Amino acid sequence: MTIAVMPRVVVTHEEVPLWTVEEVASWVTRAGFQDYSPAFRDFGVDGDMLLQLTEAEIKDDVGIVNGILRKRFMRELRELKKTADYTSCDGGLMANFLGRVGAEYRGYAYSIIQGELSLDLMQRLSPTDLEDMLKDCGVDSAIHRHKIVEAVTNGTDDDSFADSLYSEPACDVYLSYPSKGGAELASLIRLQLEVRGQAVSSDPHDSTCLSDASLQQIRESRHLILVLTALEVSDLLLEELMLQEVKVALAAGVKIIPVTADFQWPGVEELPEDIREVASFNSVRWVHDYQDACLDKLDRFIRGDMSSLRVDSPHSRMGRGSRGDSGRSTPTSLLLPSSPTLLNRFLKQRAVSIDSDLGSQST
Repeated sequence: MTIAVMPRVVVTHEEVPLWTVEEVASWVTRAGFQDYSPAFRDFGVDGDMLLQLTEAEIKDDVGIVNGILRKRFMRELRELKKTADYTSCDGGLMANFLGRVGAEYRGYAYSIIQGELSLDLMQRLSPTDLEDMLKDCGVDSAIHRHKIVEAVTNGTDDDSFADSLYSEPACDVYLSYPSKGGAELASLIRLQLEVRGQAVSSDPHDSTCLSDASLQQIRESRHLILVLTALEVSDLLLEELMLQEVKVALAAGVKIIPVTADFQWPGVEELPEDIREVASFNSVRWVHDYQDACLDKLDRFIRGDMSSLRVDSPHSRMGRGSRGDSGRSTPTSLLLPSSPTLLNRFLKQRAVSIDSDLGSQST
């Protein structure tokens, strides 16, 4: 049986537990497993059942017997669990709490809820009993169980336990890319960041407008990666959906990291007035021959590891005619505040990223 290879899909749809059989079949098709959609229909798999399917059931009942295809399907299902809306279950409290522990932990929300392990009960159980119940609820990783128990006992890194219940979890990265010419690079960046443990979401731009869920996903993300490729400014930066994503990120104070691939920044006056601020952000210059190094720097910046990274603003290079031996502009270093307190404040107020200026030496 042949399965078409399609870009990975993240569904930031309405509440997945309430999906109908047809909505599940539609998601299966969009995820690249359209040949198996009839099986999901025949068995009447709705959203509730989808979130509870085991790998054994996917193999034996649905019929995805090929190990590689089954791994791909389980990967898509795990991503769906991480991004699903669980408001209909407990108001979203469990998902919010787990999201504060770590983006990947959010995928346990539905199985924990179905196991009748409420947040209130979590607080009243001993650490040993809580760990046992988490295991019964499908949290098979001992490390993950330990982290959840620790978060219940001591709070998450950013909040106390009580505060984390009502804090909306944020995705690490939202990918914004042009529908023409940007999907391949965006897919590569996404896959590699996920391998590095980053939670990534995006909208496939398969409609004429962004859904409310996608807009909210942008607002809740820590970073928006803006993929800019070698297209005309009029084709790229003025693409309606992409432009809307950037505007929402700017309004919400989301840190924007432009990733430029054979892209020449235009003059500021050529950009739409309400997104000109993007031209002052620092960017990752994508060099295909050095993509691993580009991804490493991008990942380290997202994680806040600035200790050995030289950052640069694309705006500082506009109009500069000097070229290095590599044929790329030699960047001017960005002067950062020396005080750690001022630096932290600066990083919160400005969307900064790194410039992968591979092939030329710092001057």
